[in-house]
Amino acid sequence: MKKKSKKGTAGILLTAIMAAVMVIGCGRKDAQTMPDENTSGDNIVITETGEILEKEDISRVENMEAENQQAKAENADVQDIPEPESEPTAERDTESAPAQEEGVDLSNIKLKEPEQEQVITEEDQTEPTGRELQIVFLGDSIFDNNRDGTGIPYLTSVQCQADAYNLAIGGTSASIEADESGESARWTSRSLVGIVNAMMGKIPTDIFAGSKTKEILDNPNIDFSQTDYFVVEYGINDFFRGVAQSDPDDIYNIKTYAGALRYAVSNLKEVAPDATVILCSPTYAQFYDGTWMIGDGNSVNTGNGTLFDYKGTCNYVAKETQSEFFNAYQDLGIDGYSAEQYLEDGVHLTEKGRYLYAEELAKLILSIEETKNN
Repeated sequence: MKKKSKKGTAGILLTAIMAAVMVIGCGRKDAQTMPDENTSGDNIVITETGEILEKEDISRVENMEAENQQAKAENADVQDIPEPESEPTAERDTESAPAQEEGVDLSNIKLKEPEQEQVITEEDQTEPTGRELQIVFLGDSIFDNNRDGTGIPYLTSVQCQADAYNLAIGGTSASIEADESGESARWTSRSLVGIVNAMMGKIPTDIFAGSKTKEILDNPNIDFSQTDYFVVEYGINDFFRGVAQSDPDDIYNIKTYAGALRYAVSNLKEVAPDATVILCSPTYAQFYDGTWMIGDGNSVNTGNGTLFDYKGTCNYVAKETQSEFFNAYQDLGIDGYSAEQYLEDGVHLTEKGRYLYAEELAKLILSIEETKNN
């Protein structure tokens, strides 16, 4: 009779222990996956993996997944707005606006454009030099404040090798004030509409006294009919004032943003029939109450829409009037992440921001020129 080995005995014991563990484990799994005896069979679902869930849990998961998908879609890159079938109103176009929290309504608060010291040197052109292109700039402080070789009009003219005349006036709007008269004999507005009227000889230039604009408008050596490009940049001050974006009963109402742009484009094309008009939207901006930011161009509403909405109206008018559109709000890459390096006070551009703006604007002008020449 052979003696049993210790190794064989140990193997038998190990096998028995493993079998016992498997039985216990399976019993626990069954206990976990078995539905509660009080749970109705109509209210449970067995998944492909054998997991048993109540239908309420499934609905909650599905809702969470739907919310996550919606959040991802809202955080996707914003594309240019499609050409609208009707004129935009002060209500936000939710399909074209960037994702954001509920807008901050400041319709009862008057926001003011941050003050910035104007710098003027001899760099700003006031006399023609006979260059091939002639560009006339009309705008607010974004174009007006830095007449020192670092301003957008000057930098753009250098890249385009053009004679450039900067008629911008800081603090002005495209539209005239609500209490200002639209009659030429009583004219007092230094707005875009006012400058266009002065250029056409409809009003005297006295209201522009003390500005470079008057000096250029009064210069007999400058022939505005020879202009190749009118670059029009307004909107931030219309937004600050809460100006109505449009008037459905009078699309040329110069007390609205869209109406003023339409009026300007129509008359500038009379001044220089062969000129190209470029409408520039306002740039992205951030707004502060003392030292705290209260919102940005995507969220703050001063009564008739956000700054992003005014951008959309500018785009609409450009398409309607067959003008070129320069989307300074989105195409420069200035947003909440890059604002610190491109914005001095939330509104005005740093020198780096001005160089960026001028570079992109010059690219647009030169690309149009290339198309014309071909």
